Amino acid sequence: PDEETAIRQFGTDDKYFGVCVLMNTLPGLPMFAHGQIEGYTEKYGMEYQRAYYNEEPQQWLVEKHEKQVFPITRKRYLFSEVDNFNIFDYVDGYGNVNENVFAYTNRFGNEKALVFYNNKYEQTGGRIHFSAPKLTRTGSGKESVSVSLGEALGFRDDDRLFYVFREHFSGLEYIRRGKDLCRDGLQWNLNGFEYKLFWDFREVYDEQGEYESLFWKTGAGVPSIEKALDEMRLQPLHNSFEAIFAE
Repeated sequence: PDEETAIRQFGTDDKYFGVCVLMNTLPGLPMFAHGQIEGYTEKYGMEYQRAYYNEEPQQWLVEKHEKQVFPITRKRYLFSEVDNFNIFDYVDGYGNVNENVFAYTNRFGNEKALVFYNNKYEQTGGRIHFSAPKLTRTGSGKESVSVSLGEALGFRDDDRLFYVFREHFSGLEYIRRGKDLCRDGLQWNLNGFEYKLFWDFREVYDEQGEYESLFWKTGAGVPSIEKALDEMRLQPLHNSFEAIFAE
């Protein structure tokens, strides 16, 4: 009640939703303030007997919460605990840590998640590889431990293993090589106030080299990796029909 409303502090654009994503994906208990989802700007006071502003819900804002935020809130079990939580330094091409970028992972059972948020208007590029040291229980007590991205998310360093994962807000799927994720971490560019949530990770074994070929074709993401794989398999047939009807 003593704070200004979320809408007054962060607006209703990407910065607000980036902060909202942080609130819903960091360990602990998230709190939505009175009127936040509806976009109300009036500061709520315990002593108020009634609202002084005649505000109506912003329906588009409610719908965006329903589409982007509520699916995350329904998976709070994936984000709320600290045992598997690791926060990473986002390092640019010159070796500098960009303190404006939040990057962290968490796990629950076989489910995994990776979150990025750029809390700055400027675009940026960088890589995450090793986590910040975290006080961890060991056999002899506690010690400060840093882990790689591969260790944090349980990836395996193998030439034939690939990892497919989905970005929540765009719905696009991506594929990366296990050896790259384990040895080099993950490179990702972010626009100003851009937020990314990667989850639905699955491991695939590339027996015939098809996923390797697909990896080089789909760097920007596709609606479905499996459909893209089917299209790649059918490409010789498509080429034959194009040749037949070329004239």
